[in-house]
Amino acid sequence: MIRSYQFCISRILVLLCLMLLCASGLLADISIRIRGGASHSLPTRTINGIEYIKLDDLSPIFKSIVKHEPSDHRIFLFIYGEQFIFLQDTPYYTIANANFNMHYPSINYQGNLMVPGLFIKEHLAQRISDKVSRSGNSLLVQAPEDRSVNTIVLDPGHGGRDPGAVGRTLRTPEKTVVLQVSRMLKVMLERELGLRVLMTREDDRFISLGERTRFANENRADLFVSIHANASTNRSASGLETYYLAIRGTSDSRAVEALENNVVELYEEAGARAQYDALAFILSDLSQTEHLDNSSMLASLIHQNMVAGTRWNDRGVNQANFFVLRGAFMPAVLCEIGFISNAEEEARLINPQYQNRIARAIFEGVKRFKFRYDRIRNT
Repeated sequence: MIRSYQFCISRILVLLCLMLLCASGLLADISIRIRGGASHSLPTRTINGIEYIKLDDLSPIFKSIVKHEPSDHRIFLFIYGEQFIFLQDTPYYTIANANFNMHYPSINYQGNLMVPGLFIKEHLAQRISDKVSRSGNSLLVQAPEDRSVNTIVLDPGHGGRDPGAVGRTLRTPEKTVVLQVSRMLKVMLERELGLRVLMTREDDRFISLGERTRFANENRADLFVSIHANASTNRSASGLETYYLAIRGTSDSRAVEALENNVVELYEEAGARAQYDALAFILSDLSQTEHLDNSSMLASLIHQNMVAGTRWNDRGVNQANFFVLRGAFMPAVLCEIGFISNAEEEARLINPQYQNRIARAIFEGVKRFKFRYDRIRNT
């Protein structure tokens, strides 16, 4: 009798567990097969009795991009060169100026943008039938071409025998600060955007300016971000600057250019400057036009976020003829994250909390650029 009672209790507990699992939203995944390639499972869950998928889960399979505009309750999905616009908390979406009804709403659930599973199972194949089709209980999809930003090279300035600028008060070398910020930024880019992030140096070693962009080119980097700290004979000079490449700049930018390019005279072998000057032809090459335009956009987005994230003095986005940016066949920028020659800014630059803030600000700028750049290149 006791054993029978215990058995019944066990069965009840098992049933309760199953009910809880169902209530928490665990359902069978959606099977997706790439034509001529691998199979994938798209996780689903039920919320209020409706099957949902996370839009972010589409990206590894479809190389899609998601953007949220909370101000007007719109969710954007870019997939196979098409733009779907969902009106959050309603069942409606738009593609190519046509409106459709999914019967169930798109939602923001616990910070995750989600659409009904019905959209993936039925609507996607109906709207882009040349790329997606039903095959039994699975979706058969065309392999997407991924032209997104996938690899970034971070370039902590100076290193080894080249200390960079040195703080006048605490004698902090620039090379140490920029390496610490670059390491923080690398972790953010890898963890939050899933990017391949390489660094021109991961420890205290000297790397020539030419080797830095050559490293980026050889690794087929999509972006190149060089991180430096500024210095001036004027101890009150302060603030943030972001640069991209140009032959001519302002008198202020030429002063920073001379400071950073002085590495060649001081620490590189004889004749190195002539080799860098020979690279000036690159700027007249038509293939660089696209990179300069995108470098300008990348510099602007990073700079906006640095100023907003730190609330520090805004010295603007400028152009300068930095040797370290020459020959980079990808969007490339140089960030000056503060004046180490200024006592107040030197104290900020060695503060781990400030370093994290500036790394986060650069990250947000890269993230915004990646969204725009990926959308253009994948359309």
